[in-house]
Amino acid sequence: MSYTYNPFRQQEPSVTLKSQTIFSNFLPKWNTLTQTEKVTTLLITLTPLWWLLGWKHFFILLAIGLITHDLRQYNKIQLKPPSIPVVALLIFCAYTLISQYFYNAYQNTSFSPNAILAALNTYAGPGIILWYLQSHNIRIRWQVVAWSFSVLMLIMLLFWLVIYVGWQQTHYDPPRSLYGLVTGKSELYVPGAGNSNYLIPYFATDESFIPGFVRYVYFFPGPEALALIAGFTSLLALELKPRVWSISLFAIALFILLTSGTRSVVIVLPLISIVRGLFSLRKSLGAWFLCLFLATLSFTTLSMPSITHYLFDTVTNTVEAVGEARADSTEVRGDIYRETLDSIMQGSNRQFFGGHVTTGETVLPGYDPARIGSHSFWLGTLLYRSGVIGSFIFLIFWLSLIWTICRRSAQSLSICKSVFILLTISLIVMEIEMPVMAITILCVVMQDKSSNSSLVGSNSG
Repeated sequence: MSYTYNPFRQQEPSVTLKSQTIFSNFLPKWNTLTQTEKVTTLLITLTPLWWLLGWKHFFILLAIGLITHDLRQYNKIQLKPPSIPVVALLIFCAYTLISQYFYNAYQNTSFSPNAILAALNTYAGPGIILWYLQSHNIRIRWQVVAWSFSVLMLIMLLFWLVIYVGWQQTHYDPPRSLYGLVTGKSELYVPGAGNSNYLIPYFATDESFIPGFVRYVYFFPGPEALALIAGFTSLLALELKPRVWSISLFAIALFILLTSGTRSVVIVLPLISIVRGLFSLRKSLGAWFLCLFLATLSFTTLSMPSITHYLFDTVTNTVEAVGEARADSTEVRGDIYRETLDSIMQGSNRQFFGGHVTTGETVLPGYDPARIGSHSFWLGTLLYRSGVIGSFIFLIFWLSLIWTICRRSAQSLSICKSVFILLTISLIVMEIEMPVMAITILCVVMQDKSSNSSLVGSNSG
């Protein structure tokens, strides 16, 4: 099928399947799934296996696998001209590596192989995967993605029962992952040794904001990564039918989110759910009803002092309670952000535009991770370490990708827009965790729920 390639718009899928039932007794009919859907299902449901192997270089290996597939199948790499998001992400990866190279040359220090691999895995790997998926017009039915995450949530719920009831959240010495064994990491785990090198299902000494709970990780590199996966699944559950599946998955995902002890996603998720509900009202009852509802709500809350004070006190107390649940962490983060911002404003012009490249000194003596330029992707990784130039390049990727999805209004899920709001806000107070790019790629390829009569896949995936 010939067409004019538009780098901003996903092309119409090249293979159309007839309407058919995907599931039988909650299990997917394997023969009705496309090759891409089968691979995606395995990648998600086999998350415990990737945890045992170690999450290091996951996107690099996946990108290599896709390229190898084309070379074996077609004796060449079949890629169309890259879209603007792909180009921007690959340029940002190159910019990060070049900045690190010149910084090391200026400081007369060696170029760490881990720094190279980290940049390639975080940016280049997802960029190549996105390029491949767009080149092959690959789509995945969203119900298949929802089923895969449902299985993963159930596995984590069972694992929580083992940890909480069986192991009673006791202290333990984490064994090494396969990657940790191969690379010869120390048998004794110490903070900062790399979570991917060890099997750490929970942090026994790190208290959650839930009384009596520690912070859980399950099969992911950290609690923030777990929280993003659980938040994504919660938003996905809101789209599901039948409602029994929707409510059950939402409840389990919300519980898993709470066990992570990650406050940012816990605070943002209800706000997104409210906004989504308002837009659903607008779609089902009309814009006039939404305006009438908001006007009534505003008049009720703002014109009656007793209700206004009650709502204000409730919101204030809730935010304070979440912050005080781990007050030491909240205070340290405040110090990190304040000193990071001061360093940006007081730095030289070269540092302002080109970035400081690496994190600064720790704000908490004796605790190395609490460094200036950390714990925030937007403020730390971009503005502080990458400067205005690097921030501008990444924003081109992020905004053009959102625009690409929004232009697919007839095919894109409303969940994708909600997910990007969740990720954008969460990255204010966390680094770009591994699931960010995985969720982003899923949002690009998921097929619209309204297209069940024309569900699409690709056997080239």
